[in-house]
Amino acid sequence: MAYKVLNNVQLKDATGVSSLTTDMLVLVINKNTKNDSSFMELNKKSKNYLSKTIKSHVDQTGSSILLPKIDGINAKHILLVKGLDKDAPTHKWLSLYQSIAQKGNQNKCKDISVMPGTVSPKGKDELWLIEMVSKTIESNVYIFSETKNKTSKKPSVKKLTILTTGLTGSKLTKAKQAAKVGYAIGEGVNTAKYLGDLPANHCTPKIIEKKVKAMTKDFPKLKVKSFNEKQMHKMGMGSFLSVSRGSEEPARMMVIEYKGGKSTDKPIALVGKGVTFDTGGVSIKPSPGMDEMKWDMCGAATVFGVMSTLARLNADVNVVGVMGCAENMCSSKATKPGDVVTSMSGQTIEILNTDAEGRLILADCLTYVGKYKPSYVIDMATLTGAVVIALGRHASGVMANDQYLADKIIESGEESGDRAWQLPLWDEHQSCTKTKYADLANIGGGREAGTIHAAAFLSKFTNDYKWAHIDIAATASYSTPVKAGTGRPVPLISQLILSKKLK
Repeated sequence: MAYKVLNNVQLKDATGVSSLTTDMLVLVINKNTKNDSSFMELNKKSKNYLSKTIKSHVDQTGSSILLPKIDGINAKHILLVKGLDKDAPTHKWLSLYQSIAQKGNQNKCKDISVMPGTVSPKGKDELWLIEMVSKTIESNVYIFSETKNKTSKKPSVKKLTILTTGLTGSKLTKAKQAAKVGYAIGEGVNTAKYLGDLPANHCTPKIIEKKVKAMTKDFPKLKVKSFNEKQMHKMGMGSFLSVSRGSEEPARMMVIEYKGGKSTDKPIALVGKGVTFDTGGVSIKPSPGMDEMKWDMCGAATVFGVMSTLARLNADVNVVGVMGCAENMCSSKATKPGDVVTSMSGQTIEILNTDAEGRLILADCLTYVGKYKPSYVIDMATLTGAVVIALGRHASGVMANDQYLADKIIESGEESGDRAWQLPLWDEHQSCTKTKYADLANIGGGREAGTIHAAAFLSKFTNDYKWAHIDIAATASYSTPVKAGTGRPVPLISQLILSKKLK
């Protein structure tokens, strides 16, 4: 199951744009626009109406105006948008094209054609611009309506045309590939968002299992394995299974293998936390905002989205994705604070807080991926509220035992606009895992450095790997202005893997 909104993304030369049939022609206005031959053609057809409107109504960055049909131009509507200069930060470029996608749906357009121009952020080129436009439009025409009946609204936009000028030969081939990559990443973002946006009763571990297995129909190159609680018990996953003990919904661990590279290449391993609903267990959460705990499975959703992107592109890489899914509930069977469990690694864990459950799932999943002898291991999890306090909603938190891996994650975040920031993981932080009654405690350190202490716990299961932990509690979903999943960090992880930065 992949979640693609647009039926088609294509590149087209902007020559003769006045005769292009489209519901909405988007002209991104920047300093080079007045000298662009295609714009001059449109402006001439409009008898200078476009240039006059730009001067009077589109003067501030990000401002826009939607014009009705103009005689001599086939487009039903023209959207004029004041573009950005090369010094504008990447997030503003993403926001600009997010608003374009949303305007397409608001105006019930079936197709939109975008002429982005040739200005791109400093250090980035036209290929980056084309990929970004494709990715951002695809991932922002998405509208969740799965659980609506009478008020359901579907995305109207089904086709995107990116208008370019003067691209031929190898440049045109590269541009088409950039659009294809952006489209596939956008699809991966939507796949992750869709899974996260589903209510918890529509997205249990067993339901996720069915959706993961269904991926092989779209992508035969993916190999899916699924493990039930009995099988996980045999493997010694006492840490993982302690989380699902209180729930009627059984846990599942799904493993997705993608082999597109050389058989001798070690795979990159992705591990995602998939708590389909988190009450906190016996250490129960306060009720305000608890509905947002359906997004506590966004780490697993990220694995789901990235694997669909790689398969869609037939990427020449080897990747294994692990989705650890469980529901954390209160009952007479639930794990209690003070209980001691044995992890797959053989280390015993005193569970001092049942709301620190994601790390218990990840501990066994991180041990499991050792069988693949991975080159790098990256886990992603909505792990701590502390990361929201530390970094706000703009960046995911990164901690690692390998600086090269951490550096490449940060670089990929900057390149994709899906930003991340590194926090330290020093030896001093390891004291938080000490306890009298087991090898490790699942919490420690009081209110200090909660995000780092969680990573310190996970590091006890990653001594044999080059490993990084990405805490996405701040970035995987929004509380305001509306509650919604974001699909992050699918763009970051996709960029990291497809760029071949990890060698």
